[in-house]
Amino acid sequence: MTISDKEEEKIGQAGLSRRQLLAGSATLFAASLTACSTANSSIDRNETAIRSATGESAVTLPSFSDQRCTHLLTSTVGPEAQRFPAWNTALRARAAGRESAFVDLDAVDHNLRLVGDRLGSQIGLRLCAKSLPSLALLEYMMVAACTNRIMAFSEGMTRDLLLRYGSDVDILLGRPATVHALARTFATLDESGSGPNPSGSVRWLVDTPDTMQAFAEFAAQRREPVHVSVELDVGLHRGGARNAEQLLAMLKTIDDSDYLRFSGFMGYEGHVPFVSLEVSSPDAEFTAVQRRYAEFVSLGREAYPALFEGPLVYNSGGSRTYHYYTEGLDSPVNEVALGSAFFYPSNFHNLPQQGLRTATFFATPVLRRLDPAETYPDADYLPGLAAADRNYEVWYVMTCGGFPGDRHYPQGLVNTPTSSGDPTRLVNMMPNQGRWLGSRDMPLEVGDFIFYQPWEADAVRWLAYLDVFRGAELVDQWPTFQPGIQLV
Repeated sequence: MTISDKEEEKIGQAGLSRRQLLAGSATLFAASLTACSTANSSIDRNETAIRSATGESAVTLPSFSDQRCTHLLTSTVGPEAQRFPAWNTALRARAAGRESAFVDLDAVDHNLRLVGDRLGSQIGLRLCAKSLPSLALLEYMMVAACTNRIMAFSEGMTRDLLLRYGSDVDILLGRPATVHALARTFATLDESGSGPNPSGSVRWLVDTPDTMQAFAEFAAQRREPVHVSVELDVGLHRGGARNAEQLLAMLKTIDDSDYLRFSGFMGYEGHVPFVSLEVSSPDAEFTAVQRRYAEFVSLGREAYPALFEGPLVYNSGGSRTYHYYTEGLDSPVNEVALGSAFFYPSNFHNLPQQGLRTATFFATPVLRRLDPAETYPDADYLPGLAAADRNYEVWYVMTCGGFPGDRHYPQGLVNTPTSSGDPTRLVNMMPNQGRWLGSRDMPLEVGDFIFYQPWEADAVRWLAYLDVFRGAELVDQWPTFQPGIQLV
């Protein structure tokens, strides 16, 4: 999107410009949409999805009822020893002298397929916008996976999704919304153009009877439908209905309202992997969560059967628990929402799923190479250490630093012995131009890049743009979501 016209002719997997790629994609894209509901199709979804995310042409999203098609993804990810040198070459050529947050679409495709293969056919896939904070990236992944389901965690992301896709995208809030956020979203969409306001089609998450009553009053004032999902406390004890009294009070408000529309439940079980073995076990707690969830569903259906007649979303799961939702699971849950597993940041490297690959990194170029390395106040201190340990020979000074992640490549760099703290995380006397020590034999010259692995998936919001790699080629650049709501 922000690649310059001068550079545009270099973009594309076969030396084609973006305009040329898009011009030839219409037939392929139409065929790929058919593949969303055709299990036997062998269309290559990797090509189609990247073309849809450019923002230069109208995109038809998959529908809510489309069958997940992650099994059609065909990308492969090269060995670690080959990925970074190739990216370094591309960044030197296309992004010289500036920092980069980037995504490897081959790894995203690979992880989408692994996750999709694990999930049971009865489980829908919802993408978490918090962990995948780029509209273009989300669009790419929706097309690649044949889903239009997004979990949004902020008013701003909800607004941006609705402005771009209207009611074609199915949004479930991942945290409860206030009636103030509801009103602002409606107001923003009122100003955006003519036609029905799509804000009412969002599955607004409500956690208390008081908030549900406020939603009912707002909807009645506008005389427009508002879809609401009820948050359940299935064991996390962070919010939502904890008992029959709280649940039935919210359902009664919905049932009494002419404008509220019940759209299902959300019961997050993020505590499951952290259950102490002294108390229970993750497996036992997961089973208990499904029992609690089923009891809430049964209780609601018995009290207000008319609310439960239509198709409802019973959401749960996340990157640390999706692996439980396999074929034949005895549970009312019919969809899971996750995002971090597709990026596989360092804080998620203990996931049970085997074979996931890290899909996003930070990179910063070496600004200068100081040989010999010296430090304040004794210029001879580091050279003296280097006589016994060559890792102290040279300072490699970066253009920037402070990334929310761990240095990952190249191996062999060390922190200064005069700093304190975790030796794998840079502790620097100044907030910019961070520096690492290394030997003179390090394959690292001025202009080469040092790579960091983010701790969390949403760390890529640290920069306003996400560089996009397909294999070793830098093919595009997508804006990241920058949160914030302006004062009115």
